[in-house]
Amino acid sequence: MPNTVTAVFQDGVLKPTRKLKLRPNEKVTLQILRKGKAPATEDLGPLAGAFPELAALSDKDLAAAKQIWTRRLRKQSRMFTRKGPRR
Repeated sequence: MPNTVTAVFQDGVLKPTRKLKLRPNEKVTLQILRKGKAPATEDLGPLAGAFPELAALSDKDLAAAKQIWTRRLRKQSRMFTRKGPRR
């Protein structure tokens, strides 16, 4: 299960601000999110915690996804409101 930990970068090393429950030499994957910059996923609320990979999306990624979603939603709306046979 993903775990969020705050760390401080000092002397070329990331130092967690709390004790981690890890075995010696255990390998982990880190995702770096700078403090002070609000992540693009902040407005996703609980979804960001449920899907940590969303935190990696940039504002540009989210804008592109929203544009695609909006375009396809309009297309579907037109299909369902059209009268007569489909072309």
